[in-house]
Amino acid sequence: MNKQIKKLAMLGSLASVVTLSGCSNVVTDHGLDYQDARSSEVELKLPPGRHDVTDKLIIPNEDRIANLDAKGEFEAPRAPKPYLPMAYVSMVLGQYDVTFEIPTNLSQSKLLLSNYFASFSGKTVVFNQVSETELVSAPIQFKEQGTLSKLWNSITRLEPEKYRLTIDFVPRKNATEARIQLIKISEQGESLVDLTLDEASASQMVDAWSHISKDLTTETALLSKQGQKPVLKSRIWTNQDGKLALFLGKEADLASLNNYIRNTSGVHITSETPPELSLVPQDKLARVGDIVDFKVPLGPIGTNEEVVLFKVRRRNLDDVSWTERSYPYDLKRQQEGYFLTIDAGATETPTLTTYRILSLLAK
Repeated sequence: MNKQIKKLAMLGSLASVVTLSGCSNVVTDHGLDYQDARSSEVELKLPPGRHDVTDKLIIPNEDRIANLDAKGEFEAPRAPKPYLPMAYVSMVLGQYDVTFEIPTNLSQSKLLLSNYFASFSGKTVVFNQVSETELVSAPIQFKEQGTLSKLWNSITRLEPEKYRLTIDFVPRKNATEARIQLIKISEQGESLVDLTLDEASASQMVDAWSHISKDLTTETALLSKQGQKPVLKSRIWTNQDGKLALFLGKEADLASLNNYIRNTSGVHITSETPPELSLVPQDKLARVGDIVDFKVPLGPIGTNEEVVLFKVRRRNLDDVSWTERSYPYDLKRQQEGYFLTIDAGATETPTLTTYRILSLLAK
């Protein structure tokens, strides 16, 4: 029985193969005819009065939309970082020290300064309390190293320059005076850093001032501090990037701002389009192409003796003092009001330069 079933199945499958192969020879396959097809030569005749068919994208108010001329790589638009108020902290930049008048008690002033200097360098800064009103730090690397400087130190095994901070506090009636000195440690001994010559260190002191002022404002906003006397606000505000701006109030325009700058002693408008200001009149600004003396040092190092060899044309402003430059300024509007911003990015210490100019305008 099983043998008969197997025979019938084999015969059935064989018959199917024969039938299919026979049909493929009888029925024509038109699956590839499209490859040899040709378009019709008959031209369609449209009725009279017709309109030409156009495929056009209709944009509402297209004539009021400006064309985009793409330049460079695309950058996603970002919301501007808001400027935040700061407490009024008086700062005096001297030649060998900087003095803050912090509107808080002695313990809080110590905490604010130690927290800043413990965080700005990325390494823990240990302060030793010499007395109740004096703090002295262990040797620290005060200045940030560049890539080449790090490579040089790793090759030569030389340690980068070390510094020591000393902070003297003098308690007042409603404030605490903090006097900070920066001491350079070398093989020859220790010496005070001249902040008028070392502008990078002076810029760090401005950052410390901004940090303290902003933290004091945050402290007064806490619910636990609401019972305390509020601190005065500074006219200079800062944002999250540490950039400074002068708060002008709820109402301001460019014309009133220009008048305000002209009425400020020691500040001059050198250009109105684009708006630029400086600390010297326009005829005393340093410019590329000016004829200047080419000087070389004469005598022992440190005597500051120079001799003029010949005159040359100034090719750039790299060696020009910050007081002889011109700085673009702008009027910006934010939720809190209007702000005067200054672009001092052309200098090596933009934060310090911006503070110097804004402190004159804030008087």
